[in-house]
Amino acid sequence: METVAFYSYKGGVGRSLLLANAARFLASLGKGVVALDLDFEAPGLHYKLGGGQSYLDDHRSSNFPLPPGGAVTYLIATAEGAASPPSFDDHMMSVPVPTDTGGWLRLMPAGPAPRQSYWASLKELGDRLRFGESSGRGFMALLDLQARIAEELKPDYLLIDARTGVTELGGLATTVLADTVVCLFVLNQESLEGTLTVVEALKGTPRLANQPPIRVVPVLSRMISPPFTNNRFAGDLKSLLKFGEGRKGHRPKGLELFSLPDDVMFRVTATIGAGDEKLDSSSPILEAYLELFQTLFATRKGDARRALKGLADSAMIGLQ
Repeated sequence: METVAFYSYKGGVGRSLLLANAARFLASLGKGVVALDLDFEAPGLHYKLGGGQSYLDDHRSSNFPLPPGGAVTYLIATAEGAASPPSFDDHMMSVPVPTDTGGWLRLMPAGPAPRQSYWASLKELGDRLRFGESSGRGFMALLDLQARIAEELKPDYLLIDARTGVTELGGLATTVLADTVVCLFVLNQESLEGTLTVVEALKGTPRLANQPPIRVVPVLSRMISPPFTNNRFAGDLKSLLKFGEGRKGHRPKGLELFSLPDDVMFRVTATIGAGDEKLDSSSPILEAYLELFQTLFATRKGDARRALKGLADSAMIGLQ
């Protein structure tokens, strides 16, 4: 099982959306995928992968109802020292994927946010399990969850939505759990400098004995115009590429950053399937996804293009 964490120094850059699209892409290639929402303070992956559903809606008649629990209540149960871990069925949901590929996708949301009960559970988790404490209980709880997912569900990929900013939980998700960290940032100095600082720390953090060096893939998100050319910004971009992996550019100087254009036409909907519009298979953002996913998941270009075209035709790609 390969674990990929999606991280951003600042919020609002499309991190959860990119994870959701990557999860659907992999499932459409026939892979088994688990998506795990560890952004406990601002959870939203269930909106991106749950058909736009909210826990405030009546979803009992849905074909893929949201689970009563999630990662927060699961970790509370394990912190209480239960004789056996809770069933994944109470804390995960199956997400529809193209049925002829053999792939599958399961989501473990953070929990039933924005219900009040979720915030009460999050406070309880904070009282029981501090992820930065010296005892390592929080660290071990996350490693145990990752190991159980690998052993029982046997997915090809575990995709983690990591907490924005610099936090203990986000640090564990990116430095210990992940094999690869996708770092999203937008076109301003604050976002770039924060991302560069985090990436430098990631590359310098010791790994567990059996872990290879961490792979970092920086992604410039929601780009409307080419990057600034002032010396400071250009220098930081160059430094970021020294630590991370980029696309093979056409310039003789080598790698360029992966970038995702901002598709303003579809800003109204959270998922194309939620409206009447479909994404054209020649859209610039699909071409950007093609290049990123082909490299990120070591996929042949033809297979990646067919998978993305199928998702666009079935309105399973989200843009906002």
